[in-house]
Amino acid sequence: MKILVWISAIMLFAALAPLPIGYYTLLRMIVTITAVLLAVNDYKNDKIELTIIFGIIALIFNPLIPIYLTDKSVWMPIDLIVGVLFIYQDLKMKDTEKFNPSSK
Repeated sequence: MKILVWISAIMLFAALAPLPIGYYTLLRMIVTITAVLLAVNDYKNDKIELTIIFGIIALIFNPLIPIYLTDKSVWMPIDLIVGVLFIYQDLKMKDTEKFNPSSK
């Protein structure tokens, strides 16, 4: 889980540069998966606010019904904020709260 969160954050920061459209499609998939896993983990740890936040992130980045914001300057702060939020969440999680699909 920790590796996926960091990969997502690094990819979000890299998305600030002009890259091919395929990169952003891959980014949507990885960020959506990461956000869903973090939302599930926070739900299991009774952190409803964070569950909602990561659920919204998953909806914004989802590749199935994508939200198209026509201007890259709109996506840049979103990418930056979500990347920082992923890193913050990973650093804040206690060892007992690490993602464990078999718990509960």
